[in-house]
Amino acid sequence: MKTYHTTVTRRDFMKALGLTGAGLTAAATVPSFVDLDDAISQGAVKRPWWARTVETPTTEVDWPNMKKFSEGNTMRGSAAKYMPTYIDQAETERRAALKKEVEDGYKADKKAGYTVRDYAFSGSAGQGAVSNSFMGPMKAKTPQQLGVAPWEGTKEENAAMLRTVLRFFGAMSVGFTELHEDTTMKLMYEKGPGNKQEYIFADVDEPSETATEQIFPRKCRWVVTIVNQESQELWKRNPTPLQVQIRYSRAQNIQEQFQEFMRSLGYLALSEGGNGTGIAPAFGVMSGLGEMGRMNRMITTEYGPTVGIFRYVTDMPLPDEKPIDAGFLRFCKTCMKCADACGEGAISFEKEPYWEVVGGWNNPGHRAWFEDSRKCRAYKMLPDSCNAGKCLSVCTFTKYEKAGVHGLVKAVSSTTPVFNGFFRNMDDIFYHDGLKDPATFWETPVPVYGIDGSIGLNTQ
Repeated sequence: MKTYHTTVTRRDFMKALGLTGAGLTAAATVPSFVDLDDAISQGAVKRPWWARTVETPTTEVDWPNMKKFSEGNTMRGSAAKYMPTYIDQAETERRAALKKEVEDGYKADKKAGYTVRDYAFSGSAGQGAVSNSFMGPMKAKTPQQLGVAPWEGTKEENAAMLRTVLRFFGAMSVGFTELHEDTTMKLMYEKGPGNKQEYIFADVDEPSETATEQIFPRKCRWVVTIVNQESQELWKRNPTPLQVQIRYSRAQNIQEQFQEFMRSLGYLALSEGGNGTGIAPAFGVMSGLGEMGRMNRMITTEYGPTVGIFRYVTDMPLPDEKPIDAGFLRFCKTCMKCADACGEGAISFEKEPYWEVVGGWNNPGHRAWFEDSRKCRAYKMLPDSCNAGKCLSVCTFTKYEKAGVHGLVKAVSSTTPVFNGFFRNMDDIFYHDGLKDPATFWETPVPVYGIDGSIGLNTQ
């Protein structure tokens, strides 16, 4: 093996940012880089050095008072119940009519982002997915049908194998969580989308489902959580139709492939798909894939918040991985860029997260910046507002990973909050609101599938 010596001191690190003198003193808590040979000798590194593994998530959780939540109680499942408590039908219709009028004018004028090619792209980019099911297609041959013994490996071997295959199928990063009755089991939904099916863990050998229930064998004690990328080139074109959400269609393909892979090994991979099964951001946080931010969404170390998070429940023994502290929650206390971007005020400007839940669409038991999802939905009803997730589009951490300075910024902000305001100001100067001219989409070379598939290679 080649030997690489890359030891960088605090001073060299801060000089790379142009922060010396008084700033260097304030940044004394920034750790030194270690010799790369020492890092390699410690085994595979899954995350950047500045994302520290911790015992409890930076989002405080009151496990004794947390209860299972139902997906049908989210804004997705209960908009008809929640929205009239904010705007009435007349205001809903007024906003819809105004948006149609404005966008019809954009179409007539062939405004960038609203041309026929933009709509053609919008109508096709998220298509082509398969239909998922709880247990998967069940077409792949089982070990018995193949005439071989089921796969057996240690938890660590299993984790390495699943990371390899899931990245091959299209996932950016992968984490693992063991289900414990008094804690993480509470992150499983009580009922799925539309509250149509109750999720039940029972002493059975095989899973099953009816119109009202999904039965998980109690031996399925681990959750595999994946992150797949949205395209920054699309999200930066918010709020035009070009801002297509690709995470769902691609996650459907990943799920079917993964379920069949696990079947051929002799194991289960159970999932409602989409937004069902369990609270995806919570499982992502518990397995160390990111931290919750001000917009009440998970921010990843690799790609910021513009990601999709999905989960599968399995009986394959896996490590019970830990959360991380990457400094994102601390950064969000002073940044507020996402809150500034929402013209309806859906995102809190409070400096500190809080325990009091805003609305029945949020689940209690954790301390967060709870968003007002009614205002989020109402804002999107207006023209020139938000297609989906403008707050995520403008986030300071929604930047291409390969821009080296952003790695330095993340590293400093994770350990030295005194510079957070400075980095927010620099982001405003260099990127303004972070959005891009829709007309440039058709002139800009984009990576294959619109995402950077090399992200995470140095952290897996």
